[in-house]
Amino acid sequence: MSALPRVIVVTGPVGAGKTTTAEAFRGVLEPRNESGAVIDVDGLRNAWPVPEGDPFGNRLGTAHLAAMWPNFIETGTRWVVLADVIETDQDRRRLQQALPGAEITVVRLDVPLEVIKERLLGREPDATIDWYLHRAPELQQIMIDNKVGDLVITVTDQSPAEIAEEIVNAVTGRA
Repeated sequence: MSALPRVIVVTGPVGAGKTTTAEAFRGVLEPRNESGAVIDVDGLRNAWPVPEGDPFGNRLGTAHLAAMWPNFIETGTRWVVLADVIETDQDRRRLQQALPGAEITVVRLDVPLEVIKERLLGREPDATIDWYLHRAPELQQIMIDNKVGDLVITVTDQSPAEIAEEIVNAVTGRA
């Protein structure tokens, strides 16, 4: 059996750049000959109707991750990078149960709300923009209050590749 993949969860409120940062990991890891996979967990829970009692589809997303985990182990995947919203310790425990034995590092992107608002206004349709503009500060405060993040990256003007590099260096102990 291969060693277990290292799991990095890039989290933050809507509009923080979770998916873009997660996708930048390939450019950091591939030149180092490190195998990996990037998963936007939103895609794993994109189903309807919304399950009763699970408005964000967390159980469905977790079940999909659990089904994928043995494949990553079998193929010797070194890194699994997830773009996901982690609000509580319960969310982390849910991931740990889905990915048994994994060393999980949750990285919270701390992005100024005015930057998030600008991003959301540039990408979200008019029909849903109000929800996103309300949810972003709400999520940011929940994450701060719950001390989400083994590592918190303050995002200023770094590129997603620079942020991914910073995360990889932090979790591997490189300076």
